[in-house]
Amino acid sequence: MSELSELIKINKNIEKQNEEIIRLLKIIAGEKDDKPESSTGKFNGLDFVIPYVQMPSDDSKQSFDISGSDVEDVLSGELDVGEVYFIEEDAFKLSVNNNETVIDNLTGSGECSDYSLIELVANESVKHNKALEAGTVIITEASNGKLPQTMKVAIDRGAKKAYLPWKQSMELLGAPQKLQTMVKLDLYRNEDHLIEKLFKKEEE
Repeated sequence: MSELSELIKINKNIEKQNEEIIRLLKIIAGEKDDKPESSTGKFNGLDFVIPYVQMPSDDSKQSFDISGSDVEDVLSGELDVGEVYFIEEDAFKLSVNNNETVIDNLTGSGECSDYSLIELVANESVKHNKALEAGTVIITEASNGKLPQTMKVAIDRGAKKAYLPWKQSMELLGAPQKLQTMVKLDLYRNEDHLIEKLFKKEEE
């Protein structure tokens, strides 16, 4: 078999696999009551698992406006070891120093609802003695169903890179293509996957 024929065959297999993944995602997204955490399937005899993802609402699609307004650059600066930027309705910075956790609201007066994942990242930063890249922001599942608004806060406040929960990836379907040029997006499946992405270079 020629190299071209081999490439065509591989490409067709990839297309079939993508179609099957899309089919399963649609089935999963259509389940409104007992939502599964994952779905399993087979393709070419191989098992694969697809985590449940939240389909974007019509409101989310319509509100994905990332045009700049009221820009206040507070997320692009350098971070020290043990510091993490994150966003809920406002932009926050969590700092861990001598086992003490401090949370600063950088853009408003609201309080964050759940910072356990962010605190874990900050503690890992201390453990590895490695600061996150400047402009890196973590988005948690607290933004579920509100990703457009959350991304607007990230962009308006100067974020350069955002880590998003994989379960919320479908909310990006309503996003304009230029979003990826304004802020670099990366997805994580769970807290272990996020830690691996942020600090894996330290391990290598």
